[in-house]
Amino acid sequence: MKIFLPIFTFIIIALSATASSQQEPSQYLAEGIAANEARDYSDAINYLTEFLKSDPQNSVGSYNRAIAYYSTQDFQNALVDANTAIENNSQYKEAFNMRGLIKTALNMYNDAIMDFTSAIMIDPNYGDAYMNRALVYKEQNDYPMAITDLNSALNVNPSLLEAYYYRGQIYVSMADYTDAIKDLNVYIFNISDKAAAYSARGLAYYQSGKYQLAVADIEKAISLNPAMGKDFAIILNDAKNKSGK
Repeated sequence: MKIFLPIFTFIIIALSATASSQQEPSQYLAEGIAANEARDYSDAINYLTEFLKSDPQNSVGSYNRAIAYYSTQDFQNALVDANTAIENNSQYKEAFNMRGLIKTALNMYNDAIMDFTSAIMIDPNYGDAYMNRALVYKEQNDYPMAITDLNSALNVNPSLLEAYYYRGQIYVSMADYTDAIKDLNVYIFNISDKAAAYSARGLAYYQSGKYQLAVADIEKAISLNPAMGKDFAIILNDAKNKSGK
């Protein structure tokens, strides 16, 4: 008995391993989506690759692997998967939005605008697509178009907080400091740990002559991200001098 027990145990372990490795394709898809949601992108790629072996043209699998590739900055493979998702489902608004993000990362701005526009045509209430298209317009310094899209994003989805942040940033660039401060107030009230939001509002306060508020915001930004200290040293010192600090 002592001779056969280890062999028997080994057989049981081997059978269990074989059974666990022979999952249904749908299980790989579910695990891949869950891994994406958990930001375990390497695992997501592995699970979704296993799933796509059984159904290479599956739009949902391709779209979700595109997300994982995009999140690991593998933009070329992400683009291949996004293309596959769209080729097999021409109404897949999320895939158009994803491909727009990929093309934005690749500096293919005009193509990205076309993809975000396609997503909006499929669903005119798709707030994320408006916001993402606005960011491309922002990169192109087309601030009026960016503001128009961010207004649309917030009209269809008022809870899209990032749209307040980006619109506030653009208002700063347009020297519309009153509206910038309003938008950044909304964002910071809800999300209080983003250094860039405080620095943007600090600049708006500084340009508006509200130097004490500018000092408080810039110092808060630097406390959250010390690397900003060098970039804002001159403005911070000037704001302190003008505020009497």
